[in-house]
Amino acid sequence: MKFYFALALCAAVVPVMYGQGTPDSSMSPTVGPSLPTIDGVFHYSLSASEMLQNGYRSQGATFTTSLSGNAAYNSRSTVRPFSMLYAGGLLMGNQYRQSVRTFQNFAVSQGLVAGAWIFGISDSVSYLPQSPTTGLSGIPGVGDIGAQPIQGPSVGPAGGALFNNSTNISNSLSGSVERRLTPLTSASGGGSWTVLRFPDNDGLDNNRIGGQAGLNHRLDVRDTISANASYSKFTYGSNIGLTVQTRGVNGAFQRVLSRTMSMSASAGPMWISSSNSTQIPSRVTVAANLALTYSREFTSAGLTYSRGVNGGSGIQPGALSDNLGAMIGRTYGRDWMTSLSVNYTRTSGLLKSPVGIPPVGAGFLFAGGSSQTVYGGLQVSRRLSDSLSAFAGYNLQHQSVDSSLATQNAFSGLSQTISVGISFSPRATRLGQF
Repeated sequence: MKFYFALALCAAVVPVMYGQGTPDSSMSPTVGPSLPTIDGVFHYSLSASEMLQNGYRSQGATFTTSLSGNAAYNSRSTVRPFSMLYAGGLLMGNQYRQSVRTFQNFAVSQGLVAGAWIFGISDSVSYLPQSPTTGLSGIPGVGDIGAQPIQGPSVGPAGGALFNNSTNISNSLSGSVERRLTPLTSASGGGSWTVLRFPDNDGLDNNRIGGQAGLNHRLDVRDTISANASYSKFTYGSNIGLTVQTRGVNGAFQRVLSRTMSMSASAGPMWISSSNSTQIPSRVTVAANLALTYSREFTSAGLTYSRGVNGGSGIQPGALSDNLGAMIGRTYGRDWMTSLSVNYTRTSGLLKSPVGIPPVGAGFLFAGGSSQTVYGGLQVSRRLSDSLSAFAGYNLQHQSVDSSLATQNAFSGLSQTISVGISFSPRATRLGQF
């Protein structure tokens, strides 16, 4: 069983996914994975698991063998913090028609603290055979939900609504800068670029560029307020000639509630426009982000809510989504650990009329539509020795779509996965760490 290190790009991916995120209002470096102990040591784990799936893509019962590995490194430096994270492996079984599929996730970040300036750059890339859901890799059943369950590639450009087994490649690159103006006030800014590609042409390719700028002020040791402005632009493949733009302003508040609990919230108006107002009319809506985190000794938990625009998850050109997630992990002594992650997303397409494909002008396949998605995972781990542990897990995915999405490559129905496996973590100092 592996400790769930936060993705190096986690702070940058959330704005990418939802179009308007909480500004970085901290007065210290925030790039890099959030490790419980920055020990400057390279950690890794190797795992093998057997999975029984039922209901995915109307295939009935299928069996899959997974061989996977995780690796992470965080430097000790507070001036040039560097972090790296990898999660990948092989999937073998009849879920993919007896073929061998690979899944790969890699994230890296570098920070620099130079006097009153803080700089950060991060990049995250993933190669997956299906929609990402729970865990570090986004693949259900491979045993990486973790002691501190935090969303992985599911918050990237491939996240949101679920599609059927489709190979997808995503990349998210971001940079940030923060300048301390006074001991309590700073100005911050950043930019990001993301892409989502479907090599087999069974999904809608899209690109996104975005930027934001903010002013942050620390009221006291517990409270920080911020004002933020953001912009994003989505473009799509298949020669549809359509772009979607969002502009927003928001106010944000962060508070340390206690030694074990903290919260953050941001909200504000968001203006949506497109290159064709007939297909995607201009509108004004509200974008918001809420987060509550708890960590104490043997228990870690989090609750998140986000509302904003995403690229459409490869199913349609642009969507407005509401996302609610809950995560909790707990260890029991030295030998037992449980992890639970649940996510609900309601998605409504921005497209109001079919898009013509030049030069024929036929109706575009990816019409706008709505979906409701629930997925989650439960995992129990047991220490066998200092380096070995066994795990068992249960994952669920359910999605309902309207008639506009029923003819597209959108998953519809209920899928369940039961898994058992074993992990080898030679540098772990406690259960759940790799």
